[in-house]
Amino acid sequence: MERPVSVIRRKLTVQPELFLIGHVHGRIVATVIAGFDGVRGWIHHLAVHAEYRRNGIATMLMRSVEQGLEALGCPKVNLQVRATNAAVVSFYRSLGYGVEERFSLGKRLGAARHPTV
Repeated sequence: MERPVSVIRRKLTVQPELFLIGHVHGRIVATVIAGFDGVRGWIHHLAVHAEYRRNGIATMLMRSVEQGLEALGCPKVNLQVRATNAAVVSFYRSLGYGVEERFSLGKRLGAARHPTV
């Protein structure tokens, strides 16, 4: 598994405006990372600290990152959720996302294939 600090550093070099942070009274409580490759947008990570869930923070972050993607000319956004995570699927459905029948395939490249940490 990749270290969060590595993901953040890399994201800040490409479309940093699609890396959003939610904070309450100066405390970071949520984040979302998205990207647009010129064809599709992707939501890569959305997280809200357990103490702050069900307060609308995730919805606000999603709406903001969708606006950022749209401003870049993105016509459609995709995201992946583990099939066993029914609560998260329900959340995304409430925002208008639909389940699409797809196979999800992946391959780690280069140094990411064998992370040292």
